Amino acid sequence: MDRREHDQADRKARSRRRFPAAVETLEDRRLLSYYGSYNSYYNQTYYQAQIVRHQYDQFVSEVKRIELASQATPAEYLALRDDARAISNTATPDPGLSRQAVQYKAVETSLELDRAPLYGWLGNSGWAGINARLTSDLSGLNVPSTLIAQTVADMRTLATSANVGPFDYAAVTNDFTSLRNAEQSLPSSSGYHFEDPSLFYTQHLRGFFRGWGVQKVQARGQLDRDLHAAQSQAVTSPAGAVVVTRDVGILQKIGAAIPSTTNETFGATYVAAFAQGPPSPTAVAQLGTSLVTVLGPAATPSRVAWVDRLANDAPAFDQALGGSASSIATIVADVAALVDAGSGESLNPFKINVRPG
Repeated sequence: MDRREHDQADRKARSRRRFPAAVETLEDRRLLSYYGSYNSYYNQTYYQAQIVRHQYDQFVSEVKRIELASQATPAEYLALRDDARAISNTATPDPGLSRQAVQYKAVETSLELDRAPLYGWLGNSGWAGINARLTSDLSGLNVPSTLIAQTVADMRTLATSANVGPFDYAAVTNDFTSLRNAEQSLPSSSGYHFEDPSLFYTQHLRGFFRGWGVQKVQARGQLDRDLHAAQSQAVTSPAGAVVVTRDVGILQKIGAAIPSTTNETFGATYVAAFAQGPPSPTAVAQLGTSLVTVLGPAATPSRVAWVDRLANDAPAFDQALGGSASSIATIVADVAALVDAGSGESLNPFKINVRPG
């Protein structure tokens, strides 16, 4: 190949190398166009999420503000909580009600009780409306009318102490609605998550009650101290300590499922079994029957099993605490106080649970 042919071949080779470069430039423009669309979507979603974040913070602040102004007491909390437990335990659905209908009625009743702290601005006609709604929600569940009337009265007492006025009610309701609408506007694939406002509200209801947290800490501390003192005095064995821990836990679980007045009777019945020393086999059998009778409509299969465990453990429980009826009575009272302070219950203390018919 002479010099001229060599130059021509070199020019053709360079021309071929330049051609792919033009295609690559065109593809770069397409990639930049896609990237710009992705950025636009991301920026818009991020902007929406910041709006939701602002509204979430505003709603939380509003709830905390009205809670801090409340003067509702632990006793008012306990009264409405007991009403919720009594409704749950006495409700017996009509045979014609479907499982879905029963669940709907339980949810609607729970919502009415949850809103009680917000109704301080209602007058007599307003409370008559609340009574009518609660009666309607519970229709077909055979809840006694006296219990419904007691629940409405306890709701009103609580609402008066919480002292939420009409403007505060309107503000928190508006913030609730704005937040829920904003949350629903976010794309499901955005990756952002915010707590539903109704969930936040129901799980922070205890904020309306002054001194509730302190009461629970004190009750827990008292139980721990008395358990330690009783077991130290009795020189409880490791096996005995297991029995004590288990039965104290059962007492808490049962107490957390029944009204406080029923729990007082349950505790007194249990303590009475130790008055004459270690319970005999006959006394153990009688104890189990008596405790189930106290539970009444709250005697679900799981709770009956817990009662059986308590009764069968009674001789070992007595031995583990040195046969001291006084120590047993103290510990049972401590457990009841801890339960009344909120131990062992769901995050929403006023939630209604109804067993299907």
